[in-house]
Amino acid sequence: MPVILSQIFEASDRAYKDAEWSLYHYPRQYFSRVRPYDAFIYYRPHGKRALREDSSKYFGHGILGKPFEDPFDPSHRYVPLIKCEPFQHLVSLKDPRGVYYETESERSIQGQSAVRDINEVVYHRILAAANVASLGISMLPSTEEIAALSYFGPPIQAPMDSIRVIKEIPEGSGYVPHPGHIVDVYESAALQERARSDHQHILRLVHAAGTRRGATCWYNNNIDLVLDFGDERSLIEAKSLNDLRDAVHRMRYGIGQLKDYQIRYSAKLKGAKPVIAFGRAPNRETSFIATVLEESGISFITQNNGELIPLNDSAKSLQLFH
Repeated sequence: MPVILSQIFEASDRAYKDAEWSLYHYPRQYFSRVRPYDAFIYYRPHGKRALREDSSKYFGHGILGKPFEDPFDPSHRYVPLIKCEPFQHLVSLKDPRGVYYETESERSIQGQSAVRDINEVVYHRILAAANVASLGISMLPSTEEIAALSYFGPPIQAPMDSIRVIKEIPEGSGYVPHPGHIVDVYESAALQERARSDHQHILRLVHAAGTRRGATCWYNNNIDLVLDFGDERSLIEAKSLNDLRDAVHRMRYGIGQLKDYQIRYSAKLKGAKPVIAFGRAPNRETSFIATVLEESGISFITQNNGELIPLNDSAKSLQLFH
């Protein structure tokens, strides 16, 4: 059954850790309404600040992924938005006859409810009003499909984001929204991964260890973490490993991301040592990953019971372990 997702634009107005066009964060009361692979329509309620063009409008649609638990608050979950598309034409709450799309009557919507079930007829009527072909979304790549392949990177004109000093690893994706910017599928896949438990855990361990050793830590919407020791910089790309059978795919994806960021942020990252950090160690069958990364000039680290472990010689030489 399709759902309406209310999405406030200003992060300062939200009580939740959303990343617009990528990740939706919601409390227990909506657990039963957020179902894997259901269609959704985005709705923009009034914010606390000045009204926007899309205020009180339906402004996009897409497909939900598989919800997962907030690692810091089991009363909340995240759901990845695996396919997203903005409406070219914003849609008002009411149709031209003055009837509310959602209620199919003159009865107002339940605006206090952030996640609202709608039927298929209502869903398709809103898409029709937005001049959208509902089958068009099926032609878009999903973040699940992207994450299962090697990383090819966004188009060359992909926007860069300012690199910021980070005092602690933020919960969720740590995404800072920018007006007018629609998250592309590669950026979205990375943001969705950031909110997962093992990704959060390994990054927090690396950040803490680097801080103890005097490093300044940076990050942005793309880059997971940079450790700056003054005479050495490390570019950290953390990878979740929910299924040990995916270790090689995760390695390939991480290599692609590192290469992309080294090129896109070359002025800031010049000379930074690339590091892949797995949320958990690969099994014996894929232990060759350490050698592949060593021969590629990439350090490989993981954690075991809260302790950082270097898995190849390049990693052992990092200031992170000295």
